[in-house]
Parts: sequence; C-alpha cells; structure tokens
Amino acid sequence: MKRKHFKSYIGIALIAFSFMACSDVLEEQPRSIYEPGFFQTEKGVNGGLTSLYAHMRYIYGQGYYFNTGLTGTDEYTYAQSADGNFRDMDLSGVGSITPSSSRSDVLWGAAFPNINTASGIIENAEAVGTISDALIAEARFFRAFDYFLLVQTFGGVPLDLGAGVLKFNTNPVRVSVRNTVPEVYTQAIFPDLLKAIEDLPENPRVTGGVTKNVARLFLAKAYLTYAWWLENPNSIPTYPEAARQDPEGTVQIGISRRLMI
Repeated sequence: MKRKHFKSYIGIALIAFSFMACSDVLEEQPRSIYEPGFFQTEKGVNGGLTSLYAHMRYIYGQGYYFNTGLTGTDEYTYAQSADGNFRDMDLSGVGSITPSSSRSDVLWGAAFPNINTASGIIENAEAVGTISDALIAEARFFRAFDYFLLVQTFGGVPLDLGAGVLKFNTNPVRVSVRNTVPEVYTQAIFPDLLKAIEDLPENPRVTGGVTKNVARLFLAKAYLTYAWWLENPNSIPTYPEAARQDPEGTVQIGISRRLMI
C-alpha cells in the first residue's frame, strides 16, 4: 500500500511540474488578428493604417463585387454558362435581383470591419501622442470612403457598431439600427472628408497613398451623389424611409466652401 501511495505522489508531482514548465507556452499572443490594445501603440496605429489600404483588395479584387458594378454595361455581360448571380445583375430583364441573388455581402462584410479599424485609429492616435494629424486623416478618409460605398449600395446603414456613433467597438453585438441616408452623409462622410482635406498632405506619404486631392475628389462625388438622392429624379425608394431634405443646407454650404478654396 505504501508503495502504491508513493507512486501516486510521484505521478502528481510530475503532472504539476509539467504544467509549470508549459506556463509560457499557454500565454496567448495573437499575431494573426488585431486585439483592442494593439491600437494603443504607435506600431498598432501604423499597422492599422496599412490594413486600411489592404482591405480594398477584398472589395475591388472580389469577383462578385466586380459583377455588381460592371455586368450589364457596355463593357461586360453574362455568358452562356453564367449562373443566376451574373444573369440577375445584368439588368437586361433576364433575371430578378433578390436578397439571395448576387453577393451584396461582399461590400458589407469588408467595409464595416475596416470602418471599425479606422475608428480605433482615430480614437487612440491622440492618446499615443506620436501620430501626426496627416496619418489620422488617412483613417478619416477611409472611414468616409467605406461609408460612401455603403450608402450608395444599401441606403442608410448603421453608424453605431455597438459602442456609440462612430466609436471604436471592441465587443460583439447582436443588434443594430440603420441610420438614414442624410445622417450617414452629414454625420460621417462629409465631416471626415472635410477634416481629411484639411490635414492630408499635397503629396502622398507612400506610393498610392491618399492626398488632399484624393479626398477632394471623393468629397465632390459625395456632394453630387447626395444631391441626386435629394432630388430623386427617378422616384427610387430609400431605406430606411427618410425625408428628402438636406439638414442645414449641407450640400449648398459644402459646394460654396469648396469653390472658395
């Protein structure tokens, strides 16, 4: 009996020792994903900025997004063996666009994570203290850029991703509220682009980087698109329902301001 007890003690000791020896291995250090604390460092902010540029490949490099933008134009049409995704988006009457046809989720799934990343950079860059206004302006540009794509495609979309309007969200949520088209333009797109124009450099920081002129271009497109939505010449419905009114004359004020520059 004593020998059996002695062997049990040795076994327990060996197991305990093995757990102590592996303690360093069990410490989690995420390397393939961002975690919230990463944005509170200069390296994290710079890494986030790189990801803002990289995310565009998941939109413009995605075949189904290409399909929604070009199928049915003079440049591209469906082929004989095309499935419903491509025939439906051809807009020639051969198919019917429904929530289950084509891949509208391509833009939705790529844009919102990037918007949250941009918000994380904007919120934490000031706390880091070594991030220039020009770098923060790049994050503002991309947040506006993604919201502009979303509002053109879906109408009103959520500005609150779970932590507040245009706030960096770190916890998963199961509910959301769609803002109206005017709210998306006047609370997100226009303010971010105007601030980006103010702080971005004239020349790109890196090859292909955003500049004042790039932000000016997209602000002009946003003003024109919003003005078309307000006029609604083709009586196209919008979601969620909203009055076709421009709060405080945003478009007129913005166009006048741009003409003065």
